[in-house]
Amino acid sequence: MQPQLIFFDFDDTLYSHKTQRVSSSTRDALIELQARGHTIVIATGRGPASMAFIQEQLAVPCDTVVFLNGQLIFRRRQKIFERFITLPSMDRMIEIARSCGIAYGGHYAYGEIVDHVNERVEKVWHDFGSKLPHVRNRFERSHPLYQAHLYITREEARHVQDFLDDYVIHWSHDYLVNLISKEAGKSQAVRWLLQESGIPTDRSFAFGDGFNDVDMLLAVGHGVAMGNASDALKEVAELITGSADEDGIRQALTSYGLL
Repeated sequence: MQPQLIFFDFDDTLYSHKTQRVSSSTRDALIELQARGHTIVIATGRGPASMAFIQEQLAVPCDTVVFLNGQLIFRRRQKIFERFITLPSMDRMIEIARSCGIAYGGHYAYGEIVDHVNERVEKVWHDFGSKLPHVRNRFERSHPLYQAHLYITREEARHVQDFLDDYVIHWSHDYLVNLISKEAGKSQAVRWLLQESGIPTDRSFAFGDGFNDVDMLLAVGHGVAMGNASDALKEVAELITGSADEDGIRQALTSYGLL
């Protein structure tokens, strides 16, 4: 079989949050894929700070990792692609946030940043089990964002509703909405890597479970939704396999004759 390019979401696709590990079945399947000459790519919404954790959990060499839903691509731990948010609507939302005293921030070239710390910021990062972001007032003047954060509730989002159509939106906490340009997404990274590799679209696969995997599955030749996937993802998938805890990865790879 000719080499295939295979994209895997990480959380609840490869890594089970229920068992807090990557199953031995999945690890063995990834090893076998590589032995057969196929290329595996991890495509996650996580940031580069998760690089070590991902590699440790996989226990499988993986040269290429897509971070922040397609905004960053690393190969052998070196950045090879990046895209910042440059939409005028982001400037307007930041102006509104500042005028209302709402904390704003996101992921920039050196990690997480926020314009100021309040109780919501403390609550979010405490619940995430992570340290507070870098704090810098008016950081947007010199530090563009790959992914933006507004520390607001769903009800408060109405204040910026006119601008949200420009973005893919993900609520990761009751007080935190994540924003990336609709022009981006994991599909952006898929297209870039397919072009770079010279592998045609019909020899590409993608596995995922969440809303942020929809555009990725649509961008490849063969999209696979995990059994634990959202209904929206299952609707666009070519194949629905078992969950991350049910050998779903191996089942799908075997059905396609890749193993």
